[in-house]
Amino acid sequence: MPDERWLLIANPISGRGKKRHLVARVLERLKGAGREAELRWTTRQGHAEELASIAVREGATHVVVCGGDGTAHEAVNGIMAARTPSDGVTFGLVPLGRCNDLACTLDIPKDADGAIRTLLDGHTRAIDLGVVNGRYFNTVATLGFDSVVAQYVNDGHVPRALTGTSSYLYGTLVNLFKYRSTWVRITGDALQFEGPVFLAATGNTPRYGGAMRIAPPAVVDDGRLDLCLVREVPKRDVIQMLPKVFSGGHTRHPKVSLHTFQRMEVATKAPVSIWADGEPVTRTPAVFQVAPGALRVLAP
Repeated sequence: MPDERWLLIANPISGRGKKRHLVARVLERLKGAGREAELRWTTRQGHAEELASIAVREGATHVVVCGGDGTAHEAVNGIMAARTPSDGVTFGLVPLGRCNDLACTLDIPKDADGAIRTLLDGHTRAIDLGVVNGRYFNTVATLGFDSVVAQYVNDGHVPRALTGTSSYLYGTLVNLFKYRSTWVRITGDALQFEGPVFLAATGNTPRYGGAMRIAPPAVVDDGRLDLCLVREVPKRDVIQMLPKVFSGGHTRHPKVSLHTFQRMEVATKAPVSIWADGEPVTRTPAVFQVAPGALRVLAP
């Protein structure tokens, strides 16, 4: 413990800015437990990545995000860009964001006190990361309709009263009937597909959007990624499938298939956006692959 150096990275607008006092409590509790810790607030998009990268290069042993999946996405990419295999940097998470799918997958408590106990008393485990065109992601990478919805939510078109999953459901209903399927060619391991798709979601974890189990078989430390492929499907079927996504029941639809892989290539007729962890990351053509056991995390 004497050699530990902790950096807390916090997004001031997580939880619409109402949770800054919880971040202060995290810092206070860490210092009270004898940890050498400091807090840095993000001020712009990409800042968490920059802060994490600098901290690792300066010898931080623990990087903790107080925020949601987007801030975690940036921080993890900063860690991975700066560290060497011998660094042994550990990642921690206090879930204060709109969607906290990584924290849920890791069983990190939703309340701040429980998350703090995980930082102080939890154990370190290694989890996989997804990689698309060199960019790391923690949860799910999306292509097709899901990316359109993510863009809509990110652009702030959703009413302020809606947060988390409800914001994505709103975005789904608004964009559904004007969306046109995307033609893709997918090759990877034992998977070969060519044709129009409604969406293609690649999961390192089972869920995204706060509670939607888009890739139910995904396991965060099995050394593989899981693809949920939804072929072109009537819009009325999408409406019927939507409630079933929360339990994974959408996978029983005949136009939905699940595939597991370590490496996959995706091509489209024209470049389309790929989003991961709720953030824009790249465009097609794209190569997806898994980085087994790449990140050390604190978990209960």
